[in-house]
Amino acid sequence: MPNENKAGETNEVKTSQGSENPAAPEENRENVSEFEFTDTPAAEGEKHPKQEGRAEQTREQNSENARRRREAERQQELQAAREQAIIEALNGKNPYTGDEMKDSADVKEYLSMKEIEKAGGDPLADFSKFQKEKDRKAAEEAAKRETEAEWYRSDREAFVAKHPEVDLNALLSNADFNTFAKGKVGNLPLSEIYEDFIGIVQGYAEKSKKIAAQIVANRKASPGPLSTPNGEKGSFFTREQVKAMTPEEVHKNYDKIRESMTKWK
Repeated sequence: MPNENKAGETNEVKTSQGSENPAAPEENRENVSEFEFTDTPAAEGEKHPKQEGRAEQTREQNSENARRRREAERQQELQAAREQAIIEALNGKNPYTGDEMKDSADVKEYLSMKEIEKAGGDPLADFSKFQKEKDRKAAEEAAKRETEAEWYRSDREAFVAKHPEVDLNALLSNADFNTFAKGKVGNLPLSEIYEDFIGIVQGYAEKSKKIAAQIVANRKASPGPLSTPNGEKGSFFTREQVKAMTPEEVHKNYDKIRESMTKWK
């Protein structure tokens, strides 16, 4: 295959066992849950428009971004080492074409041909068709990721506009909210998830108030000591009060004492 065609190929390669190992930055391999709660990292050299009302990055966010950059650099170094190992293992030549292998484009071509052969195809005759289909899928996935990224950006902007009183960073750091929102983010607007969450929290708070009020009411209705041994209607004597009564008082309050005795423990 002419070297001109190789030069146009991407830097994506597979391991020597045949599995693909794209040298993509770590940011592009974030899972959905991470992506849901953070802005999509821009490609090198790109800048997203500033969003009104967006809070400045915290020290923790800056530290996380620095960690991601270091991880991306480490992945690139590992990828380069893998590619060099493949070239050396093949003595610098593509066994399918006999062409010299010098860079990642050559490694990608070799690994693609190896994948075609593994699938039962012809590494040379089927290469063009295989590569076009692979590039088409990659473009579709990239477009899907960008659509999702735009949806999340718009969703966050809509939330800030609707709930300017809410500290979004604090909300997204709230463990209870994250548990509630699991599986919902990306499928429902963030504002709707938040409002449902607040509704449940307020419902529990109201229920707690009712329970507390009922406990207080029950305590007030429970038997309690009297200030005098004569007894008031609807109240009861304690064991100590009865012991302190004179025989005359016991006789006078006999029925009340019998009723009070049923409440003693």
